[in-house]
Amino acid sequence: MSRAFQFLVQAREKLYTSGILPARRLNHPVISVGNLTVGGNGKTPIVIALAQAFREKGFRPVILSRGYGRTSRGVLLAGSNWEEAGDEPLLMKRRLGNVPVVVGSDRYEAGLFAESRDLGNVFILDDGFQHRRLYRHVDLVAIDPIEWSAGETLLPRGRWREPKSALRRAHAACVQDSDSAAIEPLPIPTFALRYQIEGLYSADTLVSSESLKGLAVVAFAGIAKPERFFRTLKSMEIHPIKSVVFRDHHHYSRRDIEKLGGDLLITTEKDAVRLAEVTDRSYSYVRISANIANFERLMSLIMGRLPSPDAC
Repeated sequence: MSRAFQFLVQAREKLYTSGILPARRLNHPVISVGNLTVGGNGKTPIVIALAQAFREKGFRPVILSRGYGRTSRGVLLAGSNWEEAGDEPLLMKRRLGNVPVVVGSDRYEAGLFAESRDLGNVFILDDGFQHRRLYRHVDLVAIDPIEWSAGETLLPRGRWREPKSALRRAHAACVQDSDSAAIEPLPIPTFALRYQIEGLYSADTLVSSESLKGLAVVAFAGIAKPERFFRTLKSMEIHPIKSVVFRDHHHYSRRDIEKLGGDLLITTEKDAVRLAEVTDRSYSYVRISANIANFERLMSLIMGRLPSPDAC
């Protein structure tokens, strides 16, 4: 099955490279953040960091997201309902406030939606490396060095969407800083990425770890790589009485939460988005941000590839 998938990937690549399948352009520049494997490479914090940087430079960024796992169809503007928009779009919306997040499986149509409403003047494409239908001015790829070093078995047997050679299509890579794995030099500019713990939050309020003393803490996560979250808690000197794993994007029920037990629940920020209407129990979440080494150099690389305002 992986060989059949590889054949399809290579055929699609040739169709786009030759121009037989054309990429469609929006009126404003597009920056894509994607990866070569399935899930868990930290794209969302990178998207948030870029949106904040563009906003600080006077741009009006708009995020275009697929909205994986949502119950709605078509193109819509993320509001307050995670089931309608997807958990990651709503997380980005909450973190960024006035930055619009437009959801649609066809990101070109999502961009047209944003342009027709004058929502912004630069688009950040979330999880867009394989979305070739939309032309982008900059392609950034997030890389987990442990996965990179482990090989490249393609779907459905492995986690790889494309072989490593597809990286040459990108303009820069953000490689997670890891003590347990290192990768060979890449053929494109590379920037070290470290996840910075902003703290433990309840709603939007920072919680002191001192307040956890004497409480039976239960940690749980429904993300692609939950082991990272549990390691993060350990680094924060938070020691749960048990750690529970759910599938990625799990749709929590009240019973799921009640069965966890404990005095206090701690989860990821993405999971917290899915809990608001589910439980009355007290829970906190860990907020993580992307700390990209030489970030200004990365922004200069991006800005250097964008068309002049008159050309947009």
